[in-house]
Amino acid sequence: MEPQWAAPQFLASDADREHAIEALKQSFQAGRITVEELSERIGHALNARTCGEIDRVMSGLPWQPVTPIRYPAYYAPYTPPPARSKGMGIAAFVLGVFGFLCGFTAVPAVVLGLVALTVEPERRDDRGFAIAGLAVGAMWMLIFGWIYFS
Repeated sequence: MEPQWAAPQFLASDADREHAIEALKQSFQAGRITVEELSERIGHALNARTCGEIDRVMSGLPWQPVTPIRYPAYYAPYTPPPARSKGMGIAAFVLGVFGFLCGFTAVPAVVLGLVALTVEPERRDDRGFAIAGLAVGAMWMLIFGWIYFS
């Protein structure tokens, strides 16, 4: 007779042990086992720690466990969340901060900040950096534009 449990390493509950003892008593009443065998099997059932041990106690006897293990028909595989983008907003901020050198890095800061805010905005983790880079870059462009063209 094959095991009744899905996995023999599962820990047995008190209800599982009591159910096995009841099944042993019914098997004794039906004449399948002797008194000595009943007492030996009940002792093993009471000391059973796992479902596999209860299966060994019940070997050769018809019985069903209290709560058979039922697995879902389908396990959905784990799919990690989509990767988040961070590069353009941070680059815009860094270029905007370094715009004080000569103002030339302010132009790519504004461009990268705008691109970071418009391309895939739902996947962006750097929205704050993009806004800051855009603002700082625009500020340096205005300052150096006013200095050079005044």
